[in-house]
Amino acid sequence: MDRTTEIPPQGWFNYFAGLSRRALSHPVRVEVESMEMGAQELVHALPLLGIDVEPRGSELGSIEFTLGDEHQDFLHRIARPVQVYLKIDDNGDLDCLAIEDRSGTRTLLFFEEGGVSAWVHPSIQEAEPPVLGL
Repeated sequence: MDRTTEIPPQGWFNYFAGLSRRALSHPVRVEVESMEMGAQELVHALPLLGIDVEPRGSELGSIEFTLGDEHQDFLHRIARPVQVYLKIDDNGDLDCLAIEDRSGTRTLLFFEEGGVSAWVHPSIQEAEPPVLGL
């Protein structure tokens, strides 16, 4: 049975640095869900190049996905994230990363083809699934 785990804000930088190494070049799909627009797919099956948290400046705390291959580059920034959830399958692999911002908009990063270890530190507790159905 899948489980949902929340990564607290103080753990975002280190978690995303490790995930970027483990999932480098892994194909992902990005979707955005909002009350105004519903669910929108932004990109499908594009290799992950990195996930970063801005450590300073006017974009402090923003989370940025960088994806791309020889045909397409894609960058998506979440300006004011408030929650980060992981949907982890029975094998301990990451199925989906969900980031919610202050406006309630959710950005979903789906790991296509499985096989990316979620690796969550034992001190991080399981969370109630967010309303998005994870």
